[in-house]
Amino acid sequence: MKSFKSICFIIAFLFIGLLQAQDYKFIPDNQRLLTDEEVKTMEIMITPNVLLFDENGRLLPMSKLELMTNPDYKPLFYVDANKKLKSVVFKRVKASDNSITKNPEEEFTKGEKAIDFIATDLDGNTYKLSDLKGQVVVLNFWFTKCGPCIQEMPELNTLTEDFKDKDVKFLAITFNQKDLVEQFLEDTKFDFTIIPNANDIISLYGVNSFPTSIVIDKDGNIATKEVGLMTNIKTILTNAINAEL
Repeated sequence: MKSFKSICFIIAFLFIGLLQAQDYKFIPDNQRLLTDEEVKTMEIMITPNVLLFDENGRLLPMSKLELMTNPDYKPLFYVDANKKLKSVVFKRVKASDNSITKNPEEEFTKGEKAIDFIATDLDGNTYKLSDLKGQVVVLNFWFTKCGPCIQEMPELNTLTEDFKDKDVKFLAITFNQKDLVEQFLEDTKFDFTIIPNANDIISLYGVNSFPTSIVIDKDGNIATKEVGLMTNIKTILTNAINAEL
């Protein structure tokens, strides 16, 4: 009997541990994990608005759907109250390698020259990146329907407040047209200087994953680049900016 109780305790402990391992803080509280039984009986439709994550909360590009057929990973499906699929987390089931192939967009050489550009903000002000030398420049690439972009905006807003009296320029780059951005701002606060209709800048920097944040030092060189949703984006950017001031 004592042996049976011990086995039950071990099983319960392992089960609780598994539940905790699946309790990812980057998944919104209004989403729940589908059980294996539900997955078997539901039709899983992954549309472009479904977010893909690794276990560390890093947003993955849609090309990573290939992991659905990779036996080294188990997809965990999260749905809203209406059982609509919202997020997928790719959980590694083999311990031999604990990483997902790095997004090539994350590759950069620290100190490489930032590509110059000319851009116009919502108020008609024009900015040339090379004219901003002497300031630290923070670029944030986003768009109005990007859930992770919107999720990090409150943190980015506090960032602008923290550095309002410093030589730091915050530019938010989006391909959305001016009227759509202005409509978005009626309900959502974003304190960066917003550059709409900026497909040319997005192409110059080779950005395909959103959000992407780039910190450029006072000499016009790239100091930091972060691709995808980062739950600690304010801390990361704060440290990067302070290192260049």
